[in-house]
Amino acid sequence: MVRKGLILLFAVLIAACAAVSGPPKAPVSHVPASPYLVREYPLETVSGKTAFDYLKDENIKIGWNLGNTLDSHNGGIAGETTWGNPSINQELMDGVKAAGFDIIRIPITWMGNIGRAPDHRISPHRLQRVADVAEMANKAGLKVIINLHHDGSTSKLGVEEGWLSITKSYRNKAEYDRITHQFARVWDQIAIYFQNYGDWLMFESFNELHDGGWGHSTDFKMFPMFQLDIINNWNQVFTDRVRVSGGNNATRYLLIPAYCTIPEQTLADTFILPTDTAQDKLIVTFHYYDPHEFGVEGRRSFWGSPSDKQKTDDDFAPFKTHYIDRKIPVIIGECGAVLQLYPNDPAREAQARQSRFDYTSHVFATAKKYGLVPVYWDNGLTRGNGEKFGLFDRRTGKPNSQDSEALIKMMVNAVK
Repeated sequence: MVRKGLILLFAVLIAACAAVSGPPKAPVSHVPASPYLVREYPLETVSGKTAFDYLKDENIKIGWNLGNTLDSHNGGIAGETTWGNPSINQELMDGVKAAGFDIIRIPITWMGNIGRAPDHRISPHRLQRVADVAEMANKAGLKVIINLHHDGSTSKLGVEEGWLSITKSYRNKAEYDRITHQFARVWDQIAIYFQNYGDWLMFESFNELHDGGWGHSTDFKMFPMFQLDIINNWNQVFTDRVRVSGGNNATRYLLIPAYCTIPEQTLADTFILPTDTAQDKLIVTFHYYDPHEFGVEGRRSFWGSPSDKQKTDDDFAPFKTHYIDRKIPVIIGECGAVLQLYPNDPAREAQARQSRFDYTSHVFATAKKYGLVPVYWDNGLTRGNGEKFGLFDRRTGKPNSQDSEALIKMMVNAVK
């Protein structure tokens, strides 16, 4: 017999799904009282190329993440040095380029810098700082991706740190409308501010949106389309708002993630790329740290068996037939493996060290094999209890250790 509580949950979720199903038009009922800001920057000429040809012709094969910096936040307010990394400088950008990277993903958290409804004005200081950093990267010769990052942060069930909440949205139509309106207004402003920048600047709609269960919650397993529809809808809103925002945004390259930004959802038939007024300007993106107990959690010190390597191959191969063969480029927006330290177990630490080298070079080589562009996740951390992904000294732009220098050379050599 089905329990009464389950019946009630089903009824509530059916109502919520009905309320938000189908791609809605971007909210346009409110017109801001004054125009949004535009960066004082010369209108650059764009190539007119498809996204696929642009990445190929510009020889974009490998990237790096400026993590735990402009995406850092505390008490609902985003900053730059909040999580311990220093302020970004030109030396870092020059060092990343000199190391062999072609593109930089700059995760941006905007919350705490966004005003009240209905305009949701972004702080001019925040927009200016993002522009300063993007221009540093461009000066170094790097292509650039910016996004909405921890604005949608949900680390676990019941814990939401950001305003871009998929849980509130699928449970309540009014919340969906409110959040979608804010999402549209935020992207209106970002797109308008950066409208004069050329092809080198790309936008990514959001980062790893899910209900806190990372694709494994009971609600998601029972009624996945309630959340998947919202992801598709928000990607459509993002695309629509960017395209009408002026300047070079009519043809800007846009990165589109699936639910939780995980491979299986990115390959699923339920993931629908937005309808776009620009032809062939979309880029698919997903994140890869599999197996998680080695890549992220650091609970497993060995990687490199034939089955380990075959799994990476099996995970990446479908992207070639699903996207690459159809001339839709794919960027692995985050990937890598944590540094594992075992001060009291030298043998295990040596094993983990070698496995990290083997894993990273194999993942990047396999990405190249199938035409994918891997972007290493670097959060600047090399010590403490957090996820230690740091490779560069953020002040000098040099590798932070001999092992980091070796790891950088391995991943660059794997794709070039």
